[in-house]
Amino acid sequence: MTADHCRARLALTALCAALTATLLAACGGSAPAAPPPTPAPSPPASLTTPAAAAPATPQSCTGLPGAQARWLPMTDGGRLEANTAGSGAVAVVFLHEIGRAGMCGFAPYAAWLIQHYPVRVVLVNRCGYGQSDCARPTDIFDIRAETEPAVEWARNNGARTVTLVGASGGGGDAIDAAALVPGVSAVVDLSGDTNDANADDKALARRVTVPALLAVAPDDPSCSIAIVQSIYAQIAAPVKRLVIESQLPAVHGWDLLLDGNHEPRPLATVVADWAVRPGT
Repeated sequence: MTADHCRARLALTALCAALTATLLAACGGSAPAAPPPTPAPSPPASLTTPAAAAPATPQSCTGLPGAQARWLPMTDGGRLEANTAGSGAVAVVFLHEIGRAGMCGFAPYAAWLIQHYPVRVVLVNRCGYGQSDCARPTDIFDIRAETEPAVEWARNNGARTVTLVGASGGGGDAIDAAALVPGVSAVVDLSGDTNDANADDKALARRVTVPALLAVAPDDPSCSIAIVQSIYAQIAAPVKRLVIESQLPAVHGWDLLLDGNHEPRPLATVVADWAVRPGT
């Protein structure tokens, strides 16, 4: 190869190299751009959203004059929602029906009661009703834990006698609580052939020694007279009474006390007298 040929080849090589560099620069350089950084994932909503706070104020029942809404503390740190009204040395603690209006379902009768008798009433929501906040899941099956705070409150506020009045499943609860809760003076069960705590009503009835009044209507589709009679037979109390409301067939629970216009039925005064003078 001649010297002229070598010089021509070297010039061509340099020209190609310069052209390649120019093309690469025009296309953005010799290396691809780095991808943008992946943003960090957000924490789950359950970790960033604060839990709903427990209600600060208990509800007041309409139709109960002078009602004071309050919390009743439980021994395990929970609290029961309650309304109190009236005054006097006699107290009535109401245990509501299952699955209806909670404690406020007793408000019409409680209002009538405090207007006609010198009594203090305590309406209380059991665990799972209203805004009651029970600390242990097992409290829902502990009728003593759900009832004793109301009885203690009544006693600490001047009550010398405390009568439990329950309707439907609350009626069975009242019988069970009368066997377990200290300070109960008498008990009333309206249409209660079961309870709200999976307790053994007949076994606990054998431990009831305070005056006990049971009432039931014939043909009540929600309450068996035969079962109420069997519970009544097991009650150990020397003073007890079973009322069959034959004039009110198929009427159930607290409806045995007042009619649709909130006027008292005959059993209203029977229950009131039993509470004011237990066993009469």
